[in-house]
Amino acid sequence: MTTINKGKIVVHNIKLREASPIDAEVMAEIHAECFPHYWNQEAFTDFFAVRGTFAFLVEVEGQVAGFIVVRPQHEQADILTIAVRPVFRGQKIAKTMLEAALTKARANGVEKLFLEVEVGNVAATALYEGAGFAQIDRRKLYYRQKDGTYTDALVMSLRLS
Repeated sequence: MTTINKGKIVVHNIKLREASPIDAEVMAEIHAECFPHYWNQEAFTDFFAVRGTFAFLVEVEGQVAGFIVVRPQHEQADILTIAVRPVFRGQKIAKTMLEAALTKARANGVEKLFLEVEVGNVAATALYEGAGFAQIDRRKLYYRQKDGTYTDALVMSLRLS
């Protein structure tokens, strides 16, 4: 059951499932809603072609609310992206997906995870810090904005072992 409160869809029941290449189209749609420079359907299809890459989706009453994509490489892995539709934000959907990804990565022998997050993305940074990620570097002028300017990225890591 969902309700609407102040323009946000309030989630009462979510379904987490593993994503597959057939989900590439909806993943591209959500990515476009969430980021000024987004990946297309072909990019997401290509991610699944790389051995070991996995993704999770959260569905709310049949609608995909968000997803996470992780690419393991031996004992390390990169969180390539995590996105939640704006109307579903603030309801622990990203946290649910991140926890599932960490559990699967750990089960697959991953010892350390990496990610990049835009410096100004306070909510995402708080999510990652809450999960135990720590900043290890900063990439200057990494993310291109819609207006053509660039912002820095924080490089964060988490040791699982």
